[in-house]
Amino acid sequence: MPGFLCAYVVQALAVRRKQSETEKIVEALIFSLILYLSTLRWFSYGLPLSWQETPAGSNVFHITLRWGQLCVLTLLSLVTGILYAAAINHDWIMRVFRFLKITERTSRSTIWNDVFGQIAGWVQVGLTDGVIVKGWLAYYSDDPEESSLYIEQAAWIKEDGTEEFIDGPGVLITKEMGIEYVVFLHARNEVLNEVESRLDAKDDSA
Repeated sequence: MPGFLCAYVVQALAVRRKQSETEKIVEALIFSLILYLSTLRWFSYGLPLSWQETPAGSNVFHITLRWGQLCVLTLLSLVTGILYAAAINHDWIMRVFRFLKITERTSRSTIWNDVFGQIAGWVQVGLTDGVIVKGWLAYYSDDPEESSLYIEQAAWIKEDGTEEFIDGPGVLITKEMGIEYVVFLHARNEVLNEVESRLDAKDDSA
């Protein structure tokens, strides 16, 4: 059914709270209803799959597929799923309701997704064992229970406040390491200069 295809696209692309199996089925059926109602008029109110007994009384049925209608429904399912997932990820729909003072909620599942979805750049991460790492936030886990980050151009912050740059592409901070806090920083000239000098040194050595 087109609704299940549409729901699958949304589940694959959107970051939102986990749904029960019943909620997934209900959502897929709603998508199917919307897609069928929006296309039936184009195809003389017929379904893409039909059957009829031929000849009459022979208990032999002839199945007819409307390939054009199936292609249209498939295309609309993909487009609808992509647009709806984008509306969830970018908070387009709930932003309108917040502007109208109807709600204060966002379409994302947690404040973890809200913050990391809107703020990017340099971060300073404090771990539960007292280690501090700083760098450019490249990736973050969709599920806050995973609480994992990947930081590029990273550096360890020593106790005296000096930075020891990591000789490598970056550092992966997993939930086992324990994130105590995340500070979002403005880009600092000295950090950028240090990164550029390191890149230039690698180019010269190559």
